[in-house]
Amino acid sequence: SFFLVLFYNNWDSNSGSMNTVLTNRLGDFFLFVFFSFSSFLNFNFYFYSFVLWGPLFFLVLTAFTKSAQFPFSGWLPKAMSAPTPVSSLVHSSTLVTAGLLLLFNFSFMLMNFKVMLLIFFVGLFTTFFSSLTAVVEEDMKKVVALSTLSQMGFSMITLGLGYYLVSLVHLLSHALFKS
Repeated sequence: SFFLVLFYNNWDSNSGSMNTVLTNRLGDFFLFVFFSFSSFLNFNFYFYSFVLWGPLFFLVLTAFTKSAQFPFSGWLPKAMSAPTPVSSLVHSSTLVTAGLLLLFNFSFMLMNFKVMLLIFFVGLFTTFFSSLTAVVEEDMKKVVALSTLSQMGFSMITLGLGYYLVSLVHLLSHALFKS
């Protein structure tokens, strides 16, 4: 991914590839901290509900980073300096689904009103912000990335509302449409 975005070796490609790598490594760090918390608790989340906030915080941060939600959404349009439209589609379609799939796998931990509300509003802001940015963008590869970002935000909205299956079906139909 790093070398694919770095292909043209100009300023735009260099900054896009470094931004992509550093943001995804930050998500990897959050994932490492989440699994460190989880192994400390022996994955007994039901019995230790009072200490669930630590792992849950890092799980949500990992999901926001990996699926390019609002605070971490800057890397996806910058990764579109890849050489071909196919490689741009790879970056905009496969990399951003990792955070959502992580939340689907640990959906039993998300049964908390405050966490669901946070996921809902971050998804709402990501959808709104990426849609407005796509309206004024002139590069077609970035428009494709921003449309994917708005669809991932919509999946976060439905996930925040508690409709896990609807979010998964939307994610799968979006992937089918993109391919």
